[in-house]
Amino acid sequence: MRKESEFSPPWWLSNRHLQTFWGPLVPKIPIPELKRERLELADGDFLDLDWMNRDKLSPTLVLLHGLEGSLDSPYLRRMLHQLEAKGWRGLLVYWRGCSEEPNRLESTYHAGRSDDLEAVMQHLKIQSIEQPIFIAGYSLGANILLKWLGEKGRQNITPNVDAAFAVSTPFDLALCADAIDKGFSKIYKHYLLNSLKKKMISKYGTEKLLELLNLTPKDILLISSMREFDDRISARLNGFDGADDYYRQSSSKYYLKDIRVPTVILHAEDDPFMSPKIIPSEAELSNYLELRISKNGGHVGFVTDPDKKGNSFYLENTILGYFESHLENVKPEIHMEI
Repeated sequence: MRKESEFSPPWWLSNRHLQTFWGPLVPKIPIPELKRERLELADGDFLDLDWMNRDKLSPTLVLLHGLEGSLDSPYLRRMLHQLEAKGWRGLLVYWRGCSEEPNRLESTYHAGRSDDLEAVMQHLKIQSIEQPIFIAGYSLGANILLKWLGEKGRQNITPNVDAAFAVSTPFDLALCADAIDKGFSKIYKHYLLNSLKKKMISKYGTEKLLELLNLTPKDILLISSMREFDDRISARLNGFDGADDYYRQSSSKYYLKDIRVPTVILHAEDDPFMSPKIIPSEAELSNYLELRISKNGGHVGFVTDPDKKGNSFYLENTILGYFESHLENVKPEIHMEI
């Protein structure tokens, strides 16, 4: 189902770039106490996980960050802050190489890496983390989440998650790669691209880069677009036949019709990371999906009524409010912990 979002920004925060920049500009919210766990993967690599309230009998919210996200990402800090106040269990998943330590293998994290999310969810099963389990994905993490849900639906497998929420999803990676290379949006491209390039050079060094990619550090620094980076690096390191093949196999829009878990997607038409053309039509959605479209909101913004410190919790309250609506049929002892 496609519907209009209830989000309405203040008049002075209606600009899409202000919405996007707002989070990084306001003071950082303190991080709650977290416990680090390393999840060893079947291919020999690893994922780092940060737990909050791990031993608490309460709902669990799995958080999936976006491209080059980290614990410094404002949307993650705000959500952890809200989860701490609510007394829920939180699990922050760091994609490969995003936990301040390079991953072991030559392959990298990318927008289609749903196998890593599957490993996390299987880990929760083994650890006997009881439901209700919810997942919230942001940007690249939202794409991975929707792709994973669609894959499970195609396999007629019921995943161990009660509901999901996707924010600012790059449904069509090819269109997003082109859209972020235009106009003022180039500022975001330069920031993300520089971070990715520096990470590659730092991890591999000159000799390994030449061996793997036939590229020197200077060649990498001269890459000028996300599409070029994906074509020359992301695709080659992860077994794709170029950027177009990577985008086609990884874009979540091809998996939406197969999702069989209650899921909300919140998306802004003015998202500067992408074009309105990527927004799915009603016909592309499964009956389990609710697509909330807002005219404003930017990219993982959705800022309204900031407090004196500049913080806005509209996005977090919306996500948690949706998950709370799914708690009516859970065990009474879990419900009382909320």
